[in-house]
Amino acid sequence: MPILTASAIEGYKKDTDRKIARARYRIGTTWHDAPIHRRERLKDGRVAVYFSITPNISGNVTITEVQLFDTNNDLWATNAENILLSGVQSGVLYRFAFDFREV
Repeated sequence: MPILTASAIEGYKKDTDRKIARARYRIGTTWHDAPIHRRERLKDGRVAVYFSITPNISGNVTITEVQLFDTNNDLWATNAENILLSGVQSGVLYRFAFDFREV
């Protein structure tokens, strides 16, 4: 039997949505800031946060890591990546999706 109520889970979702303030991504050894582009609730109840990766660098680049920071500027989430952007691409839309449930 679950300990947390549906209201408690909803509280975690709302708090997550409020706390995430900005994103950044790494190309080589350089970090680039990115504003949060969109927030939404997916049909399955997950909280999704989107940001655009649009490096102003000519040629091919590889995104090796993405991160989210909270309103206190503390690292909130991080993910290793291997996203190749060719010189003709203007960027990609990246999504973090969080699923809150009791297990």
